[in-house]
Amino acid sequence: MTNKELAESLGTTPGTIHYHLRPLVEQGFLRAEDPRPGPRGSKEQPYRSTGKSWDLAGDESSGHILRQVGVEEVMSAAPEDMLELGRLGLTLPQEELDELLERLHGWLEDAKSRSRVSDAEGAEPLQSVAVFVAVHRTPGGPDARASTDPS
Repeated sequence: MTNKELAESLGTTPGTIHYHLRPLVEQGFLRAEDPRPGPRGSKEQPYRSTGKSWDLAGDESSGHILRQVGVEEVMSAAPEDMLELGRLGLTLPQEELDELLERLHGWLEDAKSRSRVSDAEGAEPLQSVAVFVAVHRTPGGPDARASTDPS
């Protein structure tokens, strides 16, 4: 998307988007695509996500931001682009939950180590995908907290 397209999509101004694009390109989260013809002979600069992974550390509010970004990314995917979608509810003792989380983390680290920006000469074309995983306690489960706070 171009500055203008991003601004329209996010409900802000092209100037605000332009301000944030540079560091995203410098950090490898976005890459500039070839310019294309725009209206009245102008040139438009589209940008594309590189698919670079990121983690967000911080307080409770930054966790909320990461959840929101993940949900919005999933919700914006076209139906034909949803390769897998499921929900699995589990009830496990703490030791098995710890093992599950350790194995899941290991699998994600392995997958991350296989990701690359470009394909090798003559290799099968790369497919860009995102994996969003959330493991959370379920309300009303056997370990439900007495608090009425929904967060």
